[in-house]
Amino acid sequence: MDFMTTPAHDPAPAMDDALRRHIHDIRGHLSPAMLQADVLALSQDAATRKAAQAILDALDAATRDLAAMRRLLGTGRP
Repeated sequence: MDFMTTPAHDPAPAMDDALRRHIHDIRGHLSPAMLQADVLALSQDAATRKAAQAILDALDAATRDLAAMRRLLGTGRP
C-alpha cells in the first residue's frame, strides 16, 4: 500500500510577509508624530523644545526596534 504524502506547509514566509506589512504600517503611524515633533522642536519655548526632543528620542528608539525586528524576519532567530 502506497501512501501519498504532501510536503509540510511552511507558514513562516506568509507570517514574515504579514509582519513586514505590520512593521511598515506601524512606521507609517509614527511618521505624522515625528513630523509634528520636528515642528515643535523649532519652538521658541525651551520647555516645548525639550518635550519635542523627548518625543523624537522615543520615536527614534521605536523605529530602531522596528528595523531590528524587520532584520530578524526570515532568519529564524529570536
